[in-house]
Amino acid sequence: MKKEKHAMSSALKRWYFFAVFWPVFCLVFAGIIMGQSGRTLDERISDTGFTLFPLVFFAIGMSIRRRLLKERGAATALVAATVVSEGRRKRTGRNKSYFPVFEFQANGMFYKVTYLSGSGFQLVKEGEQVDLYYTPENPRVFYVPVLQRHDKRRSRLFCGIGILFPLVGLFAPQIREFFSFLP
Repeated sequence: MKKEKHAMSSALKRWYFFAVFWPVFCLVFAGIIMGQSGRTLDERISDTGFTLFPLVFFAIGMSIRRRLLKERGAATALVAATVVSEGRRKRTGRNKSYFPVFEFQANGMFYKVTYLSGSGFQLVKEGEQVDLYYTPENPRVFYVPVLQRHDKRRSRLFCGIGILFPLVGLFAPQIREFFSFLP
């Protein structure tokens, strides 16, 4: 248990480091871009936008990651849960989201909980048995590893966009020069 707490503590420290310093680095990149004389005004503006706009994606990815870390830090007791509903909800337009509902027994009581983060894909099927970790003090705080894997991938995608695109903006002159030689 002590190792798990230490691992969660170091994971949160890494999260705080990246959540604070990457946006600061991007602002420094924007300053470098605006200060370079080799770029036209249009190039400076577009490259700066390429550096700053993806921070929205980075913030979304980091907020997903923070939620996952909090859930994993609090929910430590393992139980087998049954998916009682796929939790399909219709949103605006034709898009559907799935917020699965799970049922499990903890501390002699039955609990029915809904996953807070929706997905556009049906990740679990009704009647399926899944592992569920819950907080012993409050079994309504939980996470499901099967669903967290999907959320981790989404977080990585958003953070990846938020990291890669600012670097492209910073190195845009070199990239433009490279592609200028192509036919």
